[in-house]
Amino acid sequence: MYRIAFPVWFLLIVAPAICFGMGADYRPGNLPAHDGWGKGVYEAVNSPNRVHGFWINSSDTLFYKGSNADLQKMAGLLSQSEGVKVEVILHAGKGEAKSPWSKNFVDNADWSVTIAGDDAISKTQNKVRIDVWLSGSITLDDLRFPPSVSVRSGKEIESFVNRHQRTGS
Repeated sequence: MYRIAFPVWFLLIVAPAICFGMGADYRPGNLPAHDGWGKGVYEAVNSPNRVHGFWINSSDTLFYKGSNADLQKMAGLLSQSEGVKVEVILHAGKGEAKSPWSKNFVDNADWSVTIAGDDAISKTQNKVRIDVWLSGSITLDDLRFPPSVSVRSGKEIESFVNRHQRTGS
């Protein structure tokens, strides 16, 4: 009986972790060190204005409150980090610091930083996405990023305009 029960119980316990991934929230304070991050990434994101963060598999998402100067400093440091490609996505609306498994948000956020690799189990996380919400402390008029940082729209405004043109409301 034991020879049959053990494999069944093992699969019931281990298979969901493999299929659905693993993750957890980061505790307040300093982040743990990461071997997969390029040189300079840890120094850029381990900031006292981090309000929340979580990891899923080999992807990390960190939320921040701060000013244009705080965001620009972080983006600049990330763009200078070794082997890292940085993309900024501008969003209309409020940012919410929240883990995917949480029902309640932790705090408002002005921006988030997601550090990831090419797939869910990458050993190297060299892609950095900074999501910026323009309804809090961050203002578009004073925002500046290094030329190596690509910037694009989060499409909320474009979606609103298209919906208005279609429906007239």
